[in-house]
Amino acid sequence: MRILVPVFIAALPLAACNASAPYPNGTPFASARVSANPYRPGTPQFCRQYARQTAANTYENRIDRSEDGFGVRALTQQSAARDGDRAYRRCLQRGR
Repeated sequence: MRILVPVFIAALPLAACNASAPYPNGTPFASARVSANPYRPGTPQFCRQYARQTAANTYENRIDRSEDGFGVRALTQQSAARDGDRAYRRCLQRGR
């Protein structure tokens, strides 16, 4: 345990580096960031941010910028947006 404390303290500055980093391949979803959701759970703002992050994560997981053409990216964006919409509805239902 004594060994872990200095390692943890040394790693703390690294955690701040990605606190609000953009997605590596970019994302077509406005305000989506790789960071914790700053809103109170159960609120509509929290659910909107959760939906944006879900859509952006889905898009990022499915897209390959070096190989995918415009049509593939457009279809992937639509599919990711649907995933975000479903996440928003789930989040609102859980918040009640």
